[in-house]
Amino acid sequence: MAKSASRRRLPPEARREEILLAARKLFSERPYTSVSTADVAEAAGVARSLVHHYFGGIRELMLAVIAHGGASLVDVRTAGPEVPLDERLPHNAAATLDVISENRELWLALAVYGASVDDPDMRALMKAANEQFIQRTLAINSDVISDTPTTRFVLRSYNALATEATRAWLMGEQTREDTERLLVTALRNMLLETIPELERKAR
Repeated sequence: MAKSASRRRLPPEARREEILLAARKLFSERPYTSVSTADVAEAAGVARSLVHHYFGGIRELMLAVIAHGGASLVDVRTAGPEVPLDERLPHNAAATLDVISENRELWLALAVYGASVDDPDMRALMKAANEQFIQRTLAINSDVISDTPTTRFVLRSYNALATEATRAWLMGEQTREDTERLLVTALRNMLLETIPELERKAR
């Protein structure tokens, strides 16, 4: 089966995406340090040399998966100003937690690894993911907030809160219901109360 899959002719981007998705599944099942390029090649149905051609080694592949995953989390928050705020926030929170739940081990690996290892590339990716989160949050809540330094400060702080709350849920320390309630309530308060108050004081 793997041989026939490896003989399929695909455009370079499609083949790269195929390898990326195979790696993402493996990383979600076990720590990335226990995954080899041979494992990824077998899962994707390609030659090991092709994995190295597109990504280099396992570390580089993990970084690519992180970048891909960050974009996925941003994309699932589809409700914007066209949806009332009290419907929008629960919808987007639930959609985000659904994606995280489907990639539990990978998300935990990113949260723990990114916070504890002094890796410049990892730091840069985490920073880019945070920036994507802020940009998306600004866009989907443009009816209640504006892009200001104060708003960005509050959203960065919320992102840190959301990361810890999500970690606690995934580790079984909190229920999903309570986690979702915290994320929605905290963001609503920050959007409608905290940001306007800080903006007024900054004038």
